[in-house]
Amino acid sequence: MKSIPNNLRWLIVAFLSILLSWVSYTLFYHTDSTKEHAQFQKEFYDLERKQLAFKTALIEAVENRPLEEIWKLEELYESEFLVHIFKSDSLVYWNSNHININSTFVGNYTHFLGKFSNGYYLVDQFEALDLKVFVSSKVKHTFFYENDALRNTITKHFSTTNEVSIDWEKTPQNRPILSKSGKTLFYLTIHNEKTIGAFQQLVIFSLYVFGIMGIIIFLTQLLLPIAKRNTIILILYPAILLLIRYLSIYFGWIQLFKDFELYDPILYANSSLIPNLGSLIISLLFVFVSVWWILHFFNHLKTKGKLNTILLLGLYLGLLTYSLFISYIFESLIVNSSISLVLDKVFSLSLYSIIALIIISCLFLSYYLIIRQLSLKLVQSAIPLNQLAIFWFVTGVLFILLEVLFFKNNIFNALWPVLLNALFFYLSTKEKRLNAIKYHIAIVIVIAFYGAIILFESNESNEHQKRELYANQLITDQNPAMEIEYAATIDKLIENPEFYQLVSGKNYFTAPNLSLQIEDCCFGPYWERYEISFFFFQPDGTPLLDYISNQSRTKEEIVHLIDVHAKPSSIADDLHFVTDYYDQLSYIGRQQITRSDSTQLDFFILFKSKKIPEQIGFPRLLMNEKSYALQNLEDYSIARYSNNRLVMRFGSYNYPTSMELFDEMTNENSGFKTKNGINHLIYHQEDGQSVVISKPEKRFIEQLSTFSYLVLFFGLFALLILLFFNWRSIFPLKGLQLSLKVQIVLIGMVVGSFVIFAVIAIQNVTNQYHVYTHDNLKEKIYSIQKEIDNKIGDKENLLKNQNSDYMNYVLKKFSNIFVTDVNFYTTDGKLFGTSQTKLYDKGISTPQMNSRAFNAMKFDKRSEFIHLEEFGELSFLSAYLPYKNHERKLIGYINLQHFSKQNSFERQMNEFIVAIINIAVLLLVLTVLLAILVSGWITVPLRLIQQSFSKVELGVENKPIAYHADDEIGALVKEYNNKLKELELKAMQLAQSERETAWREMAKQVAHEIKNPLTPMKLSVQHFQRSFDVNDPNAKQKLQRIVDSLVDQIDGLTKIANEFSNFAKMPKANEERLNLVPLLHNIVDLYSSKEVKITLQIKGKKEIFVFADKDLILRVFNNLIKNAIQATVEDDIADIKIAITDEEKYYIISVEDNGVGIPDETKKKMFSPNFTTKSTGSGLGLAMVKQIITNHNGEIWFESEAGKGTTFYLSIPKVENE
Repeated sequence: MKSIPNNLRWLIVAFLSILLSWVSYTLFYHTDSTKEHAQFQKEFYDLERKQLAFKTALIEAVENRPLEEIWKLEELYESEFLVHIFKSDSLVYWNSNHININSTFVGNYTHFLGKFSNGYYLVDQFEALDLKVFVSSKVKHTFFYENDALRNTITKHFSTTNEVSIDWEKTPQNRPILSKSGKTLFYLTIHNEKTIGAFQQLVIFSLYVFGIMGIIIFLTQLLLPIAKRNTIILILYPAILLLIRYLSIYFGWIQLFKDFELYDPILYANSSLIPNLGSLIISLLFVFVSVWWILHFFNHLKTKGKLNTILLLGLYLGLLTYSLFISYIFESLIVNSSISLVLDKVFSLSLYSIIALIIISCLFLSYYLIIRQLSLKLVQSAIPLNQLAIFWFVTGVLFILLEVLFFKNNIFNALWPVLLNALFFYLSTKEKRLNAIKYHIAIVIVIAFYGAIILFESNESNEHQKRELYANQLITDQNPAMEIEYAATIDKLIENPEFYQLVSGKNYFTAPNLSLQIEDCCFGPYWERYEISFFFFQPDGTPLLDYISNQSRTKEEIVHLIDVHAKPSSIADDLHFVTDYYDQLSYIGRQQITRSDSTQLDFFILFKSKKIPEQIGFPRLLMNEKSYALQNLEDYSIARYSNNRLVMRFGSYNYPTSMELFDEMTNENSGFKTKNGINHLIYHQEDGQSVVISKPEKRFIEQLSTFSYLVLFFGLFALLILLFFNWRSIFPLKGLQLSLKVQIVLIGMVVGSFVIFAVIAIQNVTNQYHVYTHDNLKEKIYSIQKEIDNKIGDKENLLKNQNSDYMNYVLKKFSNIFVTDVNFYTTDGKLFGTSQTKLYDKGISTPQMNSRAFNAMKFDKRSEFIHLEEFGELSFLSAYLPYKNHERKLIGYINLQHFSKQNSFERQMNEFIVAIINIAVLLLVLTVLLAILVSGWITVPLRLIQQSFSKVELGVENKPIAYHADDEIGALVKEYNNKLKELELKAMQLAQSERETAWREMAKQVAHEIKNPLTPMKLSVQHFQRSFDVNDPNAKQKLQRIVDSLVDQIDGLTKIANEFSNFAKMPKANEERLNLVPLLHNIVDLYSSKEVKITLQIKGKKEIFVFADKDLILRVFNNLIKNAIQATVEDDIADIKIAITDEEKYYIISVEDNGVGIPDETKKKMFSPNFTTKSTGSGLGLAMVKQIITNHNGEIWFESEAGKGTTFYLSIPKVENE
């Protein structure tokens, strides 16, 4: 079976990759609603089955255990199913406070799906003894607010990634979900929108890009042979590639990934040519292929010639332009994207941060590959080195001036390519090894240093722009859109009968509840960006609701706010904008309403912007993700001044009460100022409003960390590229050099030690923080206990209707004082008062006490209890304390929730871990550099010994190693020098012995060769002497015959003497750059005849250059051809084949004949002097051939089979840079 051509393989791979990408896209994104519904139904059956099994086990436990023992069952707390037990309609057991089940509301349904305050639950109801038991499991979350902690998704029982909705009525879009008994419990709608992560998107996109790359490689390999012969194709192909890419962007050919985050302009958008990150990746693929195309033909470019020299200089100038493109893309990935590249904040990085760094690394790699080849070609060109240096200097200076003065860019954008070019010119000029690790580290350091500067300056510029945007948004709360929405909302509210029913039924509500009801009925999602308070006053100014219940302001206070601190809206009637941010208010609305009894009420609405969330309790939990609150404000400290007076502060910085202390301004409106390591943005407005946003300056260690991260990342990237293209020569790791082993050991020791230190340090800090947190919680909760005792300590019992609203008021005050949320539960575990009513009013949590805490307080009689609790994805510490009145009677439990401090702890831990990682990376980079230096220092003597060993030659004087240190290596060197002297002595003795032996053998052979013809000569002369007769008429002829015979024998002796002389005195090789092709053609022409057929096969090249002596190489081939002809059987045609094969560093020349072959017993003697298989000859031919080839640093060997012929192989080194 024929193998598939390489270029066709790439086409097949491309097709399969694109097909797999399309299949993956269909699999991830296409929704088969029928299949999804069937899968959901199956999983729902599984949930029912599990819940039924749990219910069966629970029935046995409830019927056989008293209630107190049930509270002790740990398996109930660990269960995924929720249990609520009622006795006489009173809740007596619960293992979770996530659902608020009311036994009277549920009725007699035994198996149903119910919608509760925060989700849909599958509920089973049964009775055991005198108890009513509910077992439930959550099917779908439906929180009132949706944010990072609260997600309205399907639960983990179901595998669908689609958005789903649950309905009670049948519609064309939904399908019924049945119970095991076949009853329809609800209707499910499977929406087309799927929740797919960035990783799956990246896999699909990567397959597609790999497919495009396969197609381009197929085309490239197809056109390579044509381009070698056609200059037009050579020039046009990369231009056509880039044109195709431009057209694909312009006409929008690639629409498959438009919904991917990679194609989201919010993530990255630069220009119409680079509209998103995915488009940038594909465009760079085309650019990199074009670069590879140029490099491929660049390697074959001859360095000599005027035209080639001009081309090289033009390419160098083009490379400087390409560096501008690299810098442009680099900066755009920071400035024009939302991708975090703040490397010293490790936890802020994302998958897209890694992609951006890989893109940057590939750009620098392409530059490295080009300048590496270009510098070598320029140094080898006809340009003198001093002129080349001047050219580099002049172009470098002009390039820097152009970049700084004309383009107004950072000087480092021009400096890095100039410095990198200089480094490569130096290495090429000095003929340094470009593959040496120290030079690559120098290159990585230059690029990383540039990258760190650009990252730091661009990130700082980004951060300043973001701060200015925040300041512009914070300095005023006046919003025309809000005023328009207010006018529309008030009109609807005044006409809404439900609103009047709420106001008329005020006796049934507390103030917070009434406000919540009004918000729910009349204020839509738009108003989630404001904290809204409602106040109703009767005509005489008294509040409609009790003042303590109202917990806030009198009518006189609100009217004063309007008159002094606000101005009327020009859009909405009776809406007033608070101009000086007094009491952090944004707007005040004022209306008069007439109730059904014709009495009028003054109705005030106070709006407080959520741009800056509260720092107490659960600020982010009680806001939708799409609310108007500004993100990432926790990173800053903020102050707002009105007429130079501090009216609001946020964060840890201690702002002055007067704006006058910020007197150093950059300009009239805004400016950045650094003082005591804190950078302030001071933003003024003409109406006397000012905002100051502050952030600590980057420390030097953080800036150095960025450099270290880049060195590490670029180094790892280069290492992976090296491993990918050279893995066969690297693995297995048997050939590791000692210096590399030393480096690995040193780096491994540092990394291992630091990992151990980091783990122990993080554990210690975590443990210390837990101890501190517990102590802090105890201190706060005991302080709150004393404050509560002063308020309600004299009460014997707590009545919900009389005291609950007052308790909320008290706890809210304590919450403000102690900066934490506080709850108060009754002895039966029901919520009595809270500082955060919205948490329970909106159904995020339920009014039941945490079951573990209730068990600890009620049954274990714990004096205090601290543990972790959860709201959605949010976890926090919660402390409980029993509260007893003055008569030592237990009347409830105090609960303190430690969310705000928990969040602070997480940030501090993140900062601590990041600091450890930053230091670790910095130490790792320093260790790598130190390891290289130390390994080099350690191995210098070993390299010296290695070089000395490589120079040792027998028969010449070898210099001893000059190493005087008194250490192990010194002892080794001393022993080496001693052995060197012994070796020289032994070599002299061996040489003398070999010379004597050689002369004996030579004398014996010469004597033998001379003796052989002398005997017949003597016999011939003696015979001639006996038979010669002067008078014989044939005497003259006889004399002539004997003379001729003697002359022939003497010629034979002369030939033998000459051959021995030639072998003993091989002429010195006159080596030169020799083309073997014409030489072999001449030999073929010389020996070819009717009896001799010679064919020459040259694979690939038309010119094959070696560095050799022409006469000696000619003697080699003459000898081999003659031997091949003489080895041919008589009357057969000699068929000789000469072939040349191009190997990596050598040319392999084979001479094959169809002769009699060489017997096995004679093969070992073939290259021995004086050995021959012929009846005539000295046996010196092949010995001379071997000696000539060996002197040319080559090898000779043969393969032979008796009766079939022989093939001789010559291996001759190529000319360097061939």
